[in-house]
Amino acid sequence: MLRLRPYKPSDAACLLRWLTDEKTVAFWKADRFQWPLTKEQLAQYHRDFESDPNAMAFTALNENGGPAGHFSLRKIDWKENRGHMGFIVVDPETRGKGYGRRMVHLALTYAFEVLGLKAVTLGVYDCNEPARRCYEAEGFRRIERPGFEARTETFHGAQWEYFYLEARRDEAPQTDREK
Repeated sequence: MLRLRPYKPSDAACLLRWLTDEKTVAFWKADRFQWPLTKEQLAQYHRDFESDPNAMAFTALNENGGPAGHFSLRKIDWKENRGHMGFIVVDPETRGKGYGRRMVHLALTYAFEVLGLKAVTLGVYDCNEPARRCYEAEGFRRIERPGFEARTETFHGAQWEYFYLEARRDEAPQTDREK
């Protein structure tokens, strides 16, 4: 069972333990962070979320109440009822146990049922196949429209395609308490 709570500054220690290699940080950073990730960057990240009325960051807690994952909802457009999910990461020691999918499911449940959003977008790299499969299993589908165009980025000589996925409230898998 996973639960969500607001991200706290003390959660930065978990992010620093989980995001230990440059490739993982590149998948996670959304052009915001520099390698290597530091406490100071994460402190600024928390301050930015605290001061932005259109953003919130979360920590997913495992059955023992310990941090198991992290994500944010930001760029929330309250008129259009849309938001963007990002900075998604799961504790590497729990990968393969369904925590990522459960966390994304809880994030969408929160976005749709609590915030009343109609749609949530996120970005993913083509080489991050496990993440893409997780998102698609929870109802995200690839989109391409103005503001959400795919692009190619280079990471140490490798070409990565970055593209957007969207989950819509009316198309998302049915929510339930036991999932």
